[in-house]
Amino acid sequence: MPHRLWMLGLVVALSAVAQKYSGPLPAKPDLPYIKQAATLIPMETAEAREEKGASGTRYAIAGASSPVRTPISLPVFLVKAEKLAPGRLQLYRMESKDGHREYVLGGANPPDVIHMEVTTLTADGLCRMAVSDPLDAGEYVLSGEGSTQVFCFQVF
Repeated sequence: MPHRLWMLGLVVALSAVAQKYSGPLPAKPDLPYIKQAATLIPMETAEAREEKGASGTRYAIAGASSPVRTPISLPVFLVKAEKLAPGRLQLYRMESKDGHREYVLGGANPPDVIHMEVTTLTADGLCRMAVSDPLDAGEYVLSGEGSTQVFCFQVF
């Protein structure tokens, strides 16, 4: 009996991986896209300016707001991963200050990481990242640990 349960679990797992994704595909690898119905919107790509201080490491991104906007409070992202590791990306809320956006990691008051569920859709690296809890209106950033390359968007 345990052997049959194990086999059933294996069949279910393999069928989940083998399901074909039939939606829109990202045009560029290693660039997250926001999925809105049958449309993919490329996220803003930027280099964050890193400044270490007593209150943690502050990352600043040029511009008061992202040109990439979505009304969806539970966004879904698609990325064709080649070099990028979607499971290592963290989602943070940013503050707009003095014409730029920023977030601080480390220190006494680190920001809350916004939870996402990451699912591999195809064997060639197509991944889906879904935000678990609704986002409030504001500026957000997907950031990889140890990298200043960031992907930004705004919820309105």
